[in-house]
This record gives sequence, C-alpha cells and structure tokens, in this order.
Amino acid sequence: MYMSVKADTKRLTRYLTFQRKQIPFATSKALNDVAFDCRSFIQKRLPRKLDRPTKGIISSVQVEKSKKKNLVATVGFAGLGFRDSKWKESPAKIMRRHIQGGTRRHTPQGGTALGIPVPIVRNIKLNKFGNLARTKIKTLLGKPDRYFSGKPKGRDAGVYERINKKNNRSLKMLVNYEKSTQYQGGRFPLRKIVELTIRNKYHKRFEAALKYALRTKR
Repeated sequence: MYMSVKADTKRLTRYLTFQRKQIPFATSKALNDVAFDCRSFIQKRLPRKLDRPTKGIISSVQVEKSKKKNLVATVGFAGLGFRDSKWKESPAKIMRRHIQGGTRRHTPQGGTALGIPVPIVRNIKLNKFGNLARTKIKTLLGKPDRYFSGKPKGRDAGVYERINKKNNRSLKMLVNYEKSTQYQGGRFPLRKIVELTIRNKYHKRFEAALKYALRTKR
C-alpha cells in the first residue's frame, strides 16, 4: 500500500530566471525530503491509530526516491509491487485492510483457519502486540493427554482442554479456529497523513532545496 508524492512547482518557480536550470534538481530533492517526512509521520501515527503494531510493520514503511528525470517519490508499506518483502503476507497487504477494509483469509500450519484465543479464557497469553504467539498452539498440542485440536460433536473447531470434574470429562475451548476476519476501512488514514504532510512541508522543502542547488551548482 503506497502513495506517489508529486508536486506542481510551476507556482513556486514562475518568477525564476537564471535559476531555472537548477529546478529539476531542487524539485527532486524536495520531493525526497517530503517523502521521508511522510515516512516519519506515518511511522509515528501507526501506534496512535492501531493497537500495538509490530516493529516489523512500522519499519516496513519505505521510500523510493525521485530522480531529476522522474520527479516522483513514492512512500508506503513494502509489498504489492512496491519494494521487496520476504513476509509470507506482505506489510502492504496487511495494511491495505486497515486502510481500505477487507477480509483476511487464514491458512495456518496444516489447516485452513486461524487460531483466535477465546476472550473469556485467561490462561492463553498473547504477545506484547496482542496476538497469539505462533508457537503457542504447537506447544499446547505437544501435550495430547491434556489438549487436542478438533471439532467435537456440537461444537466449533478449535483447540480444547480436557478437564476432569468429579470423574466426568468435560472440554473447555481455548482457541477458536476462524476461517476469516473482517476489517473495516479507514482505521489508518494513509492518504490524509500524506496529503497533510505535503501541504505543510513541500513549500519550505523546495525553497531550501533550491537554495542548496544554487549554492552548490558547478
């Protein structure tokens, strides 16, 4: 999920004369500076808008810099054709659901559903990001005398704990297998953040870049 940072410099350069040769360089530098401004603001807003985003999501915000012959800088989350991502599900694809909404379909190890801790169960610990640790289900199922994965008659599929109560065996669901999760769009306002940053920063960035270009021209 990404946005291209473009800017119309005509309004800022219409009164320039001898400095015009430096305009492409100054424009490119200003675009890059603003793109990194956008990156910084996006990263700062992630923990404010989303519940404990992982460090991986925050660091996945990338910039593709502008060049004098291609005055477009791009900023966004790695994946979906922008930058590289080694994640099985790229940060861009994950964030697209928070930005636009959508459905997440799950395919965990050996199954077609995702393990979601049952909210009322207290002894299933989540990691610091509020997620079920990847190894937790595997750890539970490593004790087959107490835990098992399946779909008991009349119950949902999931991970259950065997409990003995006065010699009567009973089951407690610890993890519920869900095939998909629905996300409502607009949770993370990427476009608004980028547009506000451009509006507030580009003019100053361009003026500074032009001064730098004139000062260092050969």
